[in-house]
Amino acid sequence: MGNKPNFYVLIFLLFIGAETSFAQLVELGTVPHKNFKPQVEFGANSRITNTNTLPFWDDFSQGMDTLAWVFEGASYSESIGINAPSVGVIILDGTDSNGKPYSRQIRDQGAGDYLTSRPFDLSTLSVAQSTSLFLSFFWQAGGRAEMPDENDRLVLQFLNRNGQWISVWEISGGPERDPNQFSQESVQVLADFQHEAFQFRFVNFGRLSGPFDTWILDYVYLNTGRTFNQLSYLDRALTQANELKFGDYTAVPAVFSSSLPSSIGSIKNEFYNLENRFRAMEYSVLITNTNTGASVPINLNTPFNPVPTALERRGFSSNSPSQVPAISEETDLEIKTYLTTGDKSLFEINSGDSTFFSQVNYRVNDTVTTLIPIRDFFAYDDGRADYAAGINQRSGMLAVKYQVDQPVYIKGLTINFTNADQIDFPIDIMVWQNLDNQPVFRREELIPFKNGIDSLTYFSLDTNIQVTGEFYVGFTQFTNDFIHIGLDKNNDQGDKIFYNVNGTWAENTEVRGSLMIRPHVSLAPPFAQSENPSEIFRIYPNPVENQLNIEGKFRDIKVFDSFGREILLERESTERGEILNFRGQKSGIYVLHLLSEKGAESFRILVK
Repeated sequence: MGNKPNFYVLIFLLFIGAETSFAQLVELGTVPHKNFKPQVEFGANSRITNTNTLPFWDDFSQGMDTLAWVFEGASYSESIGINAPSVGVIILDGTDSNGKPYSRQIRDQGAGDYLTSRPFDLSTLSVAQSTSLFLSFFWQAGGRAEMPDENDRLVLQFLNRNGQWISVWEISGGPERDPNQFSQESVQVLADFQHEAFQFRFVNFGRLSGPFDTWILDYVYLNTGRTFNQLSYLDRALTQANELKFGDYTAVPAVFSSSLPSSIGSIKNEFYNLENRFRAMEYSVLITNTNTGASVPINLNTPFNPVPTALERRGFSSNSPSQVPAISEETDLEIKTYLTTGDKSLFEINSGDSTFFSQVNYRVNDTVTTLIPIRDFFAYDDGRADYAAGINQRSGMLAVKYQVDQPVYIKGLTINFTNADQIDFPIDIMVWQNLDNQPVFRREELIPFKNGIDSLTYFSLDTNIQVTGEFYVGFTQFTNDFIHIGLDKNNDQGDKIFYNVNGTWAENTEVRGSLMIRPHVSLAPPFAQSENPSEIFRIYPNPVENQLNIEGKFRDIKVFDSFGREILLERESTERGEILNFRGQKSGIYVLHLLSEKGAESFRILVK
């Protein structure tokens, strides 16, 4: 009996190993985001205490409100939820705020992320208020993330007057849950919980070893004067970020701005009418050059036809832009879509007088603003990694295909490495004109530290590489671990991703989305050419395990580690140069400086 757990773990690991050996390019789970709501300091209505008041409403369209909530591992997304009530949702899974698993044990189960309200003073409610206090919210199982299993749960808990958390509602996962559907719940807050420090919280119970068993929350509302079945709102909302593409691209270089009007597509979004009656509405779409402030209206107070019906969700598109604001230099285009709905703040009428509650402003989700970079790069992604993806093969290669209609020079590459534990992992950044041939550029690099989960790392090529038509950018890895690369799910360009794990290139057919590897380009040569041709050196083998041969004419050699520290190695003279002994050195990238009569040259050496 004592050996059975080990046996099951072995079977599980063999299954995973078999699966990944065939899958090769694998989607690796969600990437956590922290989009905090801006707080107005010293405003007339600003909160100066860590307490909430009734009515309480948060649809997360403005981000994560730290004055209203305590976020413990919970993250934010505008794309993981499917058919959300409004733009912006909260994600609960098995990873902490940095995206790291709560446990390294595959089978560990337990409480994962928490979304906890700040306290409410409910001790002064009248009898009528006390009996009509309800909390409502929308939830979804999985969405675009991993579905929770039958044994996984989303739980709502209330804090009683003794400081104990009491579970008052829960839902389990399983195949009967629809990942495309949000459901709304209503839970009464009974008198036992109506004290001066009431709180409620959501917690997910499931696997703690990664971004698994995902639950999604949105549109939380707590107030008196409600009934169990009161589940509609005087609110119309946009439900997603604006979608704008230039053909397949989400970003193009400014040097191609003259062709933008012909390549730009319609701007797309979606609305949801949360009221249980029809409502006439209009929409407007504007494009603004953020450098100059020049704006071009694409739609202006365009009525929805037919009139939106009760609780209707509808996608819509702008007119095709016939022009965009003039672009003379690198900039961002601001896309603003807004609804004209007649939405107001929540109000109630007592004895003929209306009381408005500014903290429940139904207008905040009527506008969505999206920035489109027009700089020096092409991109398929929207700048936010929803997931990570990668391969688990030493010497394996990943590449993304791009296409231009005229010759361009590749200035550099940007890559979104999403796993902070992989800092200093060696890679070769690469450029191919054709995957059937050798790369036209290859250089060893280390994955560096970066600030922020959505920061992309820039690698300058430092040499003039010209490509035309279809070309490819990517990297080679030197580990059997998955190198985590950001994956955007909003623009599915999975057919542009290629991988090579066994000596043959294959087109991706499994992972949907856009891999966050971008080429930076220019029309003119970006780097000055040296007037003196380089001395010809032969340096091999590279990568090296022990001895490195250097052939050529040079006067001095210096070797530096990845931190820029000079290291002293055993040196042996030969007829053609020298041999450096790297035996006993740590694996990684080293820089070799050779000084000759024509000057100094640097070479990157990968030590296995």
